[in-house]
Parts: sequence; C-alpha cells; structure tokens
Amino acid sequence: MDWPNERPKERPKERIFRGYLSSADVERLYPARVARIARGELTYADRGRINEEVSCIDQEWRGGHFNGIEYFHFRIPEQGARMAAFLMKQRLHRLVPGSSQAPTPDEVDAEWARMAREREAILAWARSTRMLIEIVQAYRFERRQGAWSTAAHAAAAKVVAKADPSVGDPMTCAAVCIEWAEREHRQWFWRCTRDHQLL
Repeated sequence: MDWPNERPKERPKERIFRGYLSSADVERLYPARVARIARGELTYADRGRINEEVSCIDQEWRGGHFNGIEYFHFRIPEQGARMAAFLMKQRLHRLVPGSSQAPTPDEVDAEWARMAREREAILAWARSTRMLIEIVQAYRFERRQGAWSTAAHAAAAKVVAKADPSVGDPMTCAAVCIEWAEREHRQWFWRCTRDHQLL
C-alpha cells in the first residue's frame, strides 16, 4: 500500500505539560502507557480508586479512551508499572460490555492475547481486501469536517459493514485500522485536522 511521504517531524521548543497536547506530544512527554480494558461498568467507588491512584502516582498524568480501552499515560516506566499492577491487583478491568463483573488476572491476560490475534487478523483482512485506506480515510474525512472521534469512528465502521456484512464487529475492525494508521503514519494522518489531534 502506498502512503504519502511524511514530512520531517518538528520537535517542540519546550516541554509543555498543561493544556492541550496532541497524540504525538503525549507519546513524547508521557511515554509510559498503561491500558485498561473498559468495556463494562465501574462503580463510583472503583472509579474513585482509579482517580486517587493515578493522582498519587503523578498529578501530571494524561488519559484517553478509544474503542473500549482506557489509557493512562505517565512520564516514567516505574509509574506505568505501578498503575498496571494496581489495575490487575484491584481487578479493575472490565471485559464484558455492560457488566460490572471483575475478571481474574488470567482472564485479563487471555483477553489481551485474544485481542492481539484479532488485531493481526483484522489488518490482514483490511490489506487483502484493499479496505485499509478506505476505512482510515472515512475517519479522516469526518474529522476534517469537524466531527469528534466517536462520530468519525462510527462512520469508518459503516464503511466496514458495507464492504463486508460478515464482519462481526465493524467498530473494532475500524478501530484497529485507525489506530494502526495513526501510529505508523501519524504526521500524514493528522493533516485532516489542525486541532484536537487525539483519537
């Protein structure tokens, strides 16, 4: 697949921690990323425990959410390791949509492994059907028109569903393609919008 050539990346002149940061800024300034499977429901108490822990670890932490995964970004690896251990020990991942059931560590590990296999299968399908760029461009078009990420993601999922009705979860399929393009071709990917360059 041919992707547009990326321009040389420009490094910001100063380290800015407060206010708006693009995905590139977050990755550079907060390289320790921790992910929580967030398909189900948390109690108010559980959410409070998470908020308290991340604030104790680093009050400058950054967060995000995309396609059922919640992300926590920290400045050093030790902070990320502490948060990952906390989420697992306190059983704060949620694997089942709409459920508050707390999975075991083994169940969480198995789900991460399943998701990795699924991601590879989706990318193979998208490349073999030549749908990868179509899916990504649908997302980028909506963002260029001013849509937020959720609406743009839904538009990309419609492209998946139309191209292959047999795909069981078009939203996840679209998300895998979008995340891959944003990670591998970031500068080109975000030419669709000047502001809010976050999934």
